[in-house]
Amino acid sequence: MKIIKLIIAVILFLLAVVLFSTLWNFDNSNAFDTAATFLSITIGFTITALSIIATSSFSKELYKTEYEKDNSKTLLHVLIDLFKTSTFIFIATIGLILVYKFIPTPKTVEPMFFIKSYPMTLLILLKSTIWCVTIISFYFFIRLFETFARFVIKTATRK
Repeated sequence: MKIIKLIIAVILFLLAVVLFSTLWNFDNSNAFDTAATFLSITIGFTITALSIIATSSFSKELYKTEYEKDNSKTLLHVLIDLFKTSTFIFIATIGLILVYKFIPTPKTVEPMFFIKSYPMTLLILLKSTIWCVTIISFYFFIRLFETFARFVIKTATRK
């Protein structure tokens, strides 16, 4: 089942990149600075929250509580995994933005290939990938925040 979910996720990601490269392609790379700033703040939030969890009795409560969906894990394991995945995605997105910013923009660019009548270049594909990964980063930030809040409530009700 995990393999099927992974295959579906990869197909959806590639479809989104194609859509951002063709139908939704417009000059919007100026927003990358704002996205990078927001993601930098979210990295600070995740590191701060993780350090608070690590030094509090809250982590002991999370470690004592079994995860309902997988008996081999505790809530602490699930939360730490989500923190690691989210932070990795945030850093990868910022890395892609930096790569995009440091690639020199030539005055004229010959398309590598076409999708229907839409020209494809390395910069267009990179920009589209950045938008897709940025959206995924926002999703993971919301998911991390909701999971953290749910675990706080769950451990508070155990006391």
